[in-house]
Amino acid sequence: MKRITGKAAKKKTKRNINKKLMIVVFIVALAVGIVLMRSLPTVRNIEVTIKASTSNEENTAKLTKEDIIALSELKVGDKLFQNLRSEISKKIEQNSYVDTAKISRSLSGKVEIEVTQREPKYLINYSGEYIYIDREGYILEINSQNNGTPIIIGFSTDFSKLDLGKNKVRLNQKDLEKLKVINNIMATIESNGVENKINSIDVTDSKEFILHLEEDGKTVYIGDGSDLNTRILYMRKILESESGHTGIIYINGNLDEGYVYFKEQ
Repeated sequence: MKRITGKAAKKKTKRNINKKLMIVVFIVALAVGIVLMRSLPTVRNIEVTIKASTSNEENTAKLTKEDIIALSELKVGDKLFQNLRSEISKKIEQNSYVDTAKISRSLSGKVEIEVTQREPKYLINYSGEYIYIDREGYILEINSQNNGTPIIIGFSTDFSKLDLGKNKVRLNQKDLEKLKVINNIMATIESNGVENKINSIDVTDSKEFILHLEEDGKTVYIGDGSDLNTRILYMRKILESESGHTGIIYINGNLDEGYVYFKEQ
């Protein structure tokens, strides 16, 4: 058997020492890691705050604290920092009613989740049921119940393959442009002190929005959404002067030419 001597022997001995040293370092690092993992703080309390997406809307409490915790997949006793905050937020935001979810954690084991909830603003009548949408055109759910918000007629979005799974679903761009006008109409009605009695809005023609007020027995042709303040003021005046009469209010023409009138039916 050949014997290794001199420089070769020293190199071999050095390699063996380095290997043993690496093994020792690995074992120590593993042990430290286990100790650290066991000593990391755990989730002791989960607090959830849910607020409406706009400050002037009341929280309809569609989502509950239990819903949010279930979506987050957090549990009391979990390691506090085992998931990134962005990962937890992403899980919660998969729900169609969730606009944003903010996560904060403290070493005491408390997790705070603040959720901004989307609010249903309009309905779309579809196959005998109602599609709930918010003011940004996100589809929230399909429900058999009419929640009393205005029904929008004339959108072109294809709902035949509607899937409210893990992806947010929104109206198409053409309908989103119409929705901007609808939002402006509703905001102007509110700001001018006109009681909101609108049951449905026909947007089939983007140049001629039509409001239906069943309680008053009136239909309002409001045009393309321009000069809304003036048109809504005319609408309020006619609603007051023609109270009790069924008919059509035309405020869709050239206001400078006085093209405003009521046609009784």
